[in-house]
Amino acid sequence: MSLYSNKRLFLKNKPTTTMEKKLLFLATAIVVAFFVASCGGNKTERDGSADSTKAEKTAKDVCSNETSVSMTVQGYEATKDSALDIIYPEFDVKATTFVMKNDSLAEFKMMNYRQEELVGKRKPEQVDILVELHSRKGKKLEPGVYDYHDYQGEYFSMVKINTFQGAVWFNWSMGMPETGNVTVDFIDKNNICGSFNLNVEAPHNKNMGIVRLNGPFSILE
Repeated sequence: MSLYSNKRLFLKNKPTTTMEKKLLFLATAIVVAFFVASCGGNKTERDGSADSTKAEKTAKDVCSNETSVSMTVQGYEATKDSALDIIYPEFDVKATTFVMKNDSLAEFKMMNYRQEELVGKRKPEQVDILVELHSRKGKKLEPGVYDYHDYQGEYFSMVKINTFQGAVWFNWSMGMPETGNVTVDFIDKNNICGSFNLNVEAPHNKNMGIVRLNGPFSILE
């Protein structure tokens, strides 16, 4: 073999220089980065597509359209000359109203009579449940637990039972268990459903007595 041939062989097998290594590494890094970016972009597009097609739950998805409320009022003096003894194992709801006054206040009423039947003085058998739901501190009304008269919380409820002898509240005093709450499972401008969990047990106190309101409710358009 000639010297010229040896020289060509030598040049062909010449080790890779530092500069060539850097260029090779840079090229590899660019290819890898492009591959990763492409995969990530596809995932984002897929995720975005999934989010856009995911439907929000409606009242029909969440609410069962069931109202099965029990009511007990015993030993509570609504007025000085009367003592209530109202017990409804199943409160017969004949009419309802629901108004979303703004994004932090809603009101609904459940009546065991029709509105046109309430003429003049309320009859002993005509009873309704009036509920207000409030949110504070910039919060909007949403599903959750609305504790009774918890004015310091972000969400609270006000509930009273209207009777021919006056309004019945869920009164409370120090040392008693918490009164309870209204749980909201769904709410929008036309629909609401949830449950009552309100209990006062003070039979020896005429300002409190025994007042209970429990069970699921549903008001749908």
